[in-house]
Amino acid sequence: MGRQILQLPDDILRLAELLWRLRPDVVVETGVYEGGSTLLFAALCRLRGDGRVISIDREFRPGVREAVRESAPDRVAFIQGDSASPETAAEVLRLLRPGDRVCVFLDSDHSARHVAAELRHLGPLVTSGCYLIVADSICAELAQCPEGESDWSWNNPGAAVDEFLAAHPEFVRDRPSGPFTTPDFTELSYFPSTWLRRL
Repeated sequence: MGRQILQLPDDILRLAELLWRLRPDVVVETGVYEGGSTLLFAALCRLRGDGRVISIDREFRPGVREAVRESAPDRVAFIQGDSASPETAAEVLRLLRPGDRVCVFLDSDHSARHVAAELRHLGPLVTSGCYLIVADSICAELAQCPEGESDWSWNNPGAAVDEFLAAHPEFVRDRPSGPFTTPDFTELSYFPSTWLRRL
């Protein structure tokens, strides 16, 4: 729909297929960038005839809200704020309806501290059988790459997920199978091990 998504194709296809199969009432996403993922999630809701998206960002880029509203006027609620704050989580909670099935996709600030706070405040909103997905958890493996950062070896989303899982047995790692059997790009992922299903 003319808006960029910063994800690998296999990751976004796997995510889209998961959401299509689960049919959550609400997808909460943090980190909107150019709005491509927002539009994808909203399009899936529109195609199936129900569901909505809550999109959170500290500051929305120019044109993003307008582009999303033009394509999905009744499917997306925007929250401008820190996705790691309890106040933002409380605002999300106010937008939920009784009985809503909720998935959460975290893709904003990738520091371990920020992701840990997002997990702490937004994780409880995920409903049984739904997913809490943490993007870009391979940062540790990229720390020594030309554009990597040396502190990524310890300061990354995967480290926050490990800590969260140790204290939250109601979540388990459960990466859904790919949407197609061949070709299999299973190892080509920005977040191969941080798909967390709530039991």
